Amino acid sequence: MNAHELLELAVRAVPDKEALYDRTRRLSYRELGEEVGHAAAALRTLGVRQGDRVGVALPNWSEAVALYFAVSRIGAVLVPFNPRYRTNEVRHILRHSGVRVLFVCEENAAVALESAPPGLEMVTVRFRQNGLASYDGLLADSRRVPEPEPVPASEDDVFCMLYTSGTTGVPKGALVTHRCVVRSGRTIAAATRCGEDDVFLIVAPIFHVFGMACNLMAAVACRAKMVLLDRFKAIDALRLIEQERVTVQHAVPTMLNLELKCPEFDSFDLSSLRVGMTGASPCPPETIRGVTEKMGMRLLISYGTTETGTVTITEYDEREDRLYNSVGKAVEGVEVRIVDDARRPVALGEVGEIACRGFGVMKGYDGMPEQTREVLDEAGWYYTGDLGRMDEDGYVYYMGRKKELIIRGGYNIYPQELEGLLMQHPKVLECAVVGLPDPVMGEIVCAAVRLRPGESATEDELVDYLKGQVADYKLPSKVVFVDEFPATASGKIQKTQLRELIMAGGRSE
Repeated sequence: MNAHELLELAVRAVPDKEALYDRTRRLSYRELGEEVGHAAAALRTLGVRQGDRVGVALPNWSEAVALYFAVSRIGAVLVPFNPRYRTNEVRHILRHSGVRVLFVCEENAAVALESAPPGLEMVTVRFRQNGLASYDGLLADSRRVPEPEPVPASEDDVFCMLYTSGTTGVPKGALVTHRCVVRSGRTIAAATRCGEDDVFLIVAPIFHVFGMACNLMAAVACRAKMVLLDRFKAIDALRLIEQERVTVQHAVPTMLNLELKCPEFDSFDLSSLRVGMTGASPCPPETIRGVTEKMGMRLLISYGTTETGTVTITEYDEREDRLYNSVGKAVEGVEVRIVDDARRPVALGEVGEIACRGFGVMKGYDGMPEQTREVLDEAGWYYTGDLGRMDEDGYVYYMGRKKELIIRGGYNIYPQELEGLLMQHPKVLECAVVGLPDPVMGEIVCAAVRLRPGESATEDELVDYLKGQVADYKLPSKVVFVDEFPATASGKIQKTQLRELIMAGGRSE
């Protein structure tokens, strides 16, 4: 099944059911299906054919949802990316991907025009600009022409090209199949026991694999209602949960943590919440406990990457120790193993690199065969660059990025352990632990901390808090206090950039 066929099943089954609300528009599944058909016809009039690339740089809007499925309907390849990207990022994506048409909003139109290669057709959404076609205008014109018949795309065909965050180099375009996004969505819907009566709050950006596969496709797979938030603010998310009686919220840990620590948290009625899933970055035990106890929401923990889709997930009725520490077991259709530097499996319980193969693994990085071979072998195993271990029952325990491992005087230090402890401090809102170069020890531990509003703390206070909980060689040699962290659109802290800022003196107490 391809992505468009997944939507068509929902349109036929529940045509009059509300499909989505984005704080601007409400659409039933029938209306969403009709808009997808008109958008597909509009793409045809712009000359888009099967296999062509279509760029969509929009927030979580209803138009973005319609375009995703319209691109699928005509067998083209979706290239979604963050509308907040600036010139260098946009120029790289547009020229590398070879998109023929690009949909933009007012926020990024000037950057896109400055970065666009010759011949690129640009279409505005929710605003108009002289010389450019508009989404509304194209849809109005398309109603006078027949809708194109759906292209029978295979589930092995490429649905979209997702660009990696570029934290370790130039962003690479991962070729993601229909099978990956559709099966990831169905897997998540089944794991969370979702159905037609559920209401999803989609706060993760749908141009990211977590928002796209685990939120958008999961909601469509079970024919649920989607509530889209175009830019995350904790108070807006809480308000929508109460207003729309949201039952499902899949969000990255940072978002859940900010909701829990929102000053107005206690003023909202969150009793409709039933279940949620988190992923994309490690979730501290304190956040899991808060979601369960304060939001009344059963929380599942998942693991996956842009290049793999959903890899592991905890059970719906997971026991506490595994919920707080593991990222679950491999989902059906996926194999996971832990390997050493020579890519040989290690013994159970030993730390090594997480490798996986299965339905979600990408076809490769577009136009980058050497980089593809570095991470994807001939047997279909993808090597994630993440560290983890596996127990005798197949549960995977995430230990952090391989490149983020801190080696101090020959001792291995895993940042996630310290981050989990610091997040339990009552004054800490967010934190990140990185290694800084040291001429004697090789590396030292540095903790960057964002305090809750109105709180103050000292370096000694936080280090003393960790004493007695971890070995002395793990204690931070340096603590810096920050107002904000450099982060990806999915909410993941960019530790490479953070480390550079600290070393340059850009973050200070």
